[in-house]
Order: sequence, then structure tokens, then C-alpha cells
Amino acid sequence: MKKTFKGITSLVMCSVMGITLAACGGNSANDPAQKGSADGTKPITLRFSWWGNDTRHQATLKAIDAYTKLHPNVKIEAEYTGFDGFYNKLLTQFAGSTAPDLFQFTYEWDNDMYDFLLDLKQSKSLDTSGYDPSVLSNFATYKDKMIMAPAGATATSLFYNQAFFQKYGIPETTEWTWDSLLETGKKVHAQDPNAYLLSADIDVIYKLILQPYVAQMTGKNWINDDYTPAFDNAALTKGLAYLSELYKNGVLEPFGDSSAFVGKMEQNPKWIKGQVGMLFDYISAFDKYKQSVPDGKLGVAAYPVAPNALQSGNPIAAGTGFAVNKTSPNAEEAVKFINWMVNDKDAALILGAQRGIPATSTARKALEDAKQLDPNITKGLDLASKQKTIAPNVISINADLAQIAKDTLQKLIYQKETPEQATDEILKAYGSKLTALKK
Repeated sequence: MKKTFKGITSLVMCSVMGITLAACGGNSANDPAQKGSADGTKPITLRFSWWGNDTRHQATLKAIDAYTKLHPNVKIEAEYTGFDGFYNKLLTQFAGSTAPDLFQFTYEWDNDMYDFLLDLKQSKSLDTSGYDPSVLSNFATYKDKMIMAPAGATATSLFYNQAFFQKYGIPETTEWTWDSLLETGKKVHAQDPNAYLLSADIDVIYKLILQPYVAQMTGKNWINDDYTPAFDNAALTKGLAYLSELYKNGVLEPFGDSSAFVGKMEQNPKWIKGQVGMLFDYISAFDKYKQSVPDGKLGVAAYPVAPNALQSGNPIAAGTGFAVNKTSPNAEEAVKFINWMVNDKDAALILGAQRGIPATSTARKALEDAKQLDPNITKGLDLASKQKTIAPNVISINADLAQIAKDTLQKLIYQKETPEQATDEILKAYGSKLTALKK
């Protein structure tokens, strides 16, 4: 779908919309989100493409409308669709020199589109002071070029039912390790056979428990950049043995019960009734879990880390953001618009969390002040930022590799295989699959 916006004069905008006197001043040059555009008079047209659902589309269209009213010389042609086909269309546009001036982007495309993208570090119009440095280095930068301005950020957290903790005498200030999760979970289940410290679906087990557990031992990603496993037999066996212990000791809710709630653990009756105390998930999911526990008594704890961990395995992830076509005749104006979207307070209130928790501190604060963002969400990101981690790579999240591991994990969980047997099965299957993927 394509839609064009052209700003009207700021005087008319102020009288019609009744916005504040400060806004009528165009968020003057004192505002870094506006600096460099306030005095623009040259007519400029930008093509801006993105993917998403209707809610994201409407929020983005409103943001475009607001920006063009602030900058009447700028016209923005909106091109939006669903995610399916977006990647291939963008590649085709680059090949035919018809790509838009700016567009939504994901770091998973870095290698394929790097040569087409503007190095944002060379622009003076983008204020990066509100970003966590690890977000910029891990997700926005590729081959020493900053090719994306992250829009949203998230990280894995431990959500806990505060009433559950009080009932079983678990301090909310606990700094969790993998061993303390196991020992605390044993005590809870011994007190009440119907109670479990943790519950997890197969995706969480693989991605948010097993992978980080192993990564903390190796200090590496799941898969190396050369398409070889980043762990050895011993590390994977230890991780699988730990997972097996969680189930055998009643720390994790039986898999047969939790497997019905893949991606929707907030609907799990045991969680709702207070029989499950903690869940692993991304901090961006905070609201749905808060709504599902009695009285909304939900806390956030830091991700478990072993005492001798080489890294946390839990990076602050900024999967999507905005990039600029380096051949755009209006590349600098495109950067100014991006800067407004990620840094301006009014833009933050319009865009909300449609692309995740805002990646800049200024945008998050704007949402917090407006009561649109729970402080616990910011707390979750802050806790993750204090943990040492490394930049993730794309091959480690390959869907085929994930399915191989998840199929084997279920055999382990149901005690059809030992940790040693499961390790052998995964490594054998990974060997052939990685060879095929590397070709």
C-alpha cells in the first residue's frame, strides 16, 4: 500500500491541532531530534517502506503526518505491507536501482544488503547518545559501518509471581544462578507436589535455557561463523544433563502440561492459579504476564548466570530498525527523519512500542512519563545491560538447526534418551545440516 503525506504550514498546524506553543516553535534547534531540519525550505520527497500489522501501519502513518507538519517542505511516500516478501522485494529494488530512500531493516540481512546501505556514523543528523553501546555494536554495526538505527530493543528476563515468592519464602532480591534455580525449585516442589518454580515451552527450553546455559560455558555463540558448533561434546552434555535434572526434580512443570501453551504461557492454568512461580521470556512480554497473575503482582529478575560464566548468553536484542539507501539523493534528510522517529518525545508517544520497547532511553522515558511503559520493562533492559555478553550471529538462530535440537530435546525430556545420547544425536545431525547450509 502506498500513501503520500505533505506537511502544511506550522501556523495552520498549530491552530488546527491545538498543540503546545513549544511544538509550534518546531522543536527548535535546541532539540537534537529536530536540529538541521527546522529551517529547511527545499522541497524534498522521501520514499519510506516498512512491514508490519495494521496497528504498526497506522502508528507509523500518524508519525509521518506529524513529521511533515513540522517540516512542510518534506513529502513522505509511505509504502507498507506484511513481512512476507519484503526481503525479496527490497533486494529486487536494489538490483533495479528503485529502492526507497529509507526502510525498516533487520540485522539478519546485514550480509546481503551491506553494500547498499549508508554508514550512519558519517551523518551528523543522528543522535546516538540514547542507545546502549552494546545495541549499537551488536546490532547496528556491520563491518565497521553503522547501517541501522535500532527502533526497538528487548532482552530475556525472569518474570516471577510475587505472591508465589512470598508463599515459599523466596527473596525477591535473589541473584539467580542455574544452581540456585535448581535448588530453590527442589524445595518448592517438596513443599507442594503441585507447585513448580518454573514452566517453559519447547522454544523457551531450547533458546532461553539450553543455549544460554551452554554459551555461559563457552563464551561463544551457539554456532561459529564458520558453520561449526561453538560447543564441544562435554559442554552440550552438561547443558542437557542440567535440563534433565530440572524435570526429574519437579523444578520445571511437566512438559506434557506446559507444551499446550507454546508462545502463550500466560494462559497456562498453573501460572494463573499461582502454582508456577517463574517464567523465562523477553521483557517486552511483561504486560501480558502482569495481566494474567492475581492483582498484577509481577516482578522482574535478572537472567541466571553461573559464577564462572564467560558471558551471559542474553544480549539486548535490537532486531529491527531503520536503514538508508546510500544512493538516495536525499539521504541526509532521511537520516533526520529517522532521528526524529527514534529520539523525539512526541514521536515516541505516537509510535509507542509497535516495533518493540523503544531502543533509546529518551523514547523509553517519554513512554514511562506518559504511563505507557511499565518501569519494570526498563528495569529488565537495565539488568540485561549490566551482564557481559557477545554479539549474536545469524546462523545461530537458523530454524532447521532449532528443529533438530527441539526434536531431540523432547526425547530427553521424556527420558527416551540420556544426555549423552541426545548430545550425539544433535551433533551428528548438526554436522550434515551445517555442511549443507554452508554451500
